[in-house]
Amino acid sequence: IYAEAGMLGYRTFGYGHSFGVLSHYYGREAGLEIREDIDTVLEPGMVVSIEPMLTVPEGMPGAGGYREHDILVVGENGATNITGFPVGPEANVIAG
Repeated sequence: IYAEAGMLGYRTFGYGHSFGVLSHYYGREAGLEIREDIDTVLEPGMVVSIEPMLTVPEGMPGAGGYREHDILVVGENGATNITGFPVGPEANVIAG
């Protein structure tokens, strides 16, 4: 999607990653990063972070940053989002 929209250059890191046994950082392998240059194989029982982020430089249309962050449990027929927060830019606006 990023490449098709001409936004791939504004991605600051991969789209997500695996989790280690001890913490967020330990046990992470490059082959389990979720990026277009890695053939990640997702299997039932895996827990992955999905966190696409774009940062568009000041002065360009749409300048600013946006990031979603969800934790998914991979199942036999899809994944379950265990984060529980609403998705989309409307949900990230604090008004008051």
